[in-house]
Amino acid sequence: MHPALTRLGVGLVAGAVVVLGSAAEAGVYRGVDIAFYLVPVLTLATGALLAPLLPWVGLLAAAATFPLQALAAPDHPGVGGIALITMMVLVAYGARRLPLQVSGPGAAVVAVGGATGSMLTGAPWFELVFFGATMGGAWSLGWLLRRESRRSTELARLADELAAERERSTRLALVEERSRISRELHDAVAHSVSVMTLQVGVVRRRLERADAEAPEVTALRAVEDLGRRSVDELRRVVGVLREDRDDEVLVPAPSLRQLDDLVERLAGAGLAVHVRVTGEPGTLPPAVDTSAHRIVAEALTNVLRHAGTDRAEVGVHWEGGHVTVDVLDDGVGGEPAGTGHGLVHLRERALMAGGTLEAGPRPDGGFRVRVVLPVPASEPVAVP
Repeated sequence: MHPALTRLGVGLVAGAVVVLGSAAEAGVYRGVDIAFYLVPVLTLATGALLAPLLPWVGLLAAAATFPLQALAAPDHPGVGGIALITMMVLVAYGARRLPLQVSGPGAAVVAVGGATGSMLTGAPWFELVFFGATMGGAWSLGWLLRRESRRSTELARLADELAAERERSTRLALVEERSRISRELHDAVAHSVSVMTLQVGVVRRRLERADAEAPEVTALRAVEDLGRRSVDELRRVVGVLREDRDDEVLVPAPSLRQLDDLVERLAGAGLAVHVRVTGEPGTLPPAVDTSAHRIVAEALTNVLRHAGTDRAEVGVHWEGGHVTVDVLDDGVGGEPAGTGHGLVHLRERALMAGGTLEAGPRPDGGFRVRVVLPVPASEPVAVP
């Protein structure tokens, strides 16, 4: 049920209890006609009805009850204990629901109103002390309940923040441990296997010049291929360990099929890249596909940093058993793209993927990076 409807239902029950209780008290215990209680009782019942929705209305009704009784029937006794109890409940509820600066003065008005109404019917001044004590006690109870409720809410909020902070700390510790493991894997394994694979490739090429079908060449080719696959898997594992993400959500490995995303990111950095694809696209092995994408990304990053131009072109040409990727720029200033240590790194990537890389100035100006990668004949042809 909606909270407003719930409070209205509680108010209806409270108003009915006030009316029935006051009628029973007047007729049974006091022997007084209920008509003398009609105005103050209806006022108090209205306050009890509306207090769950408007607590300040309950305080006003409680403050007016005894004065109305004294004005309506000055020769009859004041309203009885039911009214007093109802007034105390309304004061306590007001202190529970309303701010201190509203409920405090409201409780004082109720106490003064009750004492004044009683004194108008001949009661002694001690009524001030009586109503002050009863309404003050009711207000203190409501204020304590309000304070404890706010404390409980604050403690619940702090508990949620503590749980969230504990989760963040655990996640940071996990990320730090992953980074440490990834560094150890890379330093202790990936680099060594890469060097071994490069050396095996050198030996295999030298032996191929003498006899390409020799058993030693076939064995070295298998070792070289296994080394490349192992390094690729190690780098994939290292990449997963270094990234701060849930284990269940793993993004795809970089691929030539994702060049549009790369172009979009570079456009935001100020480099306009035109991609041209020719030939019938094939499917590269995951390791080769990832290397091709990263070579293009690094070459374009070099264009952005060093070529002194805001335009570049990427050409992807599929033909037979290989794919050729050209990264071209028309820059005229700064360090050419792909030179220095960056060029060595790009060549290492191409060699690890079983391909070749050429880089140098273009005859008509600018710089070109060309990488040729193998496309295994056994791989099925697919259109991206």
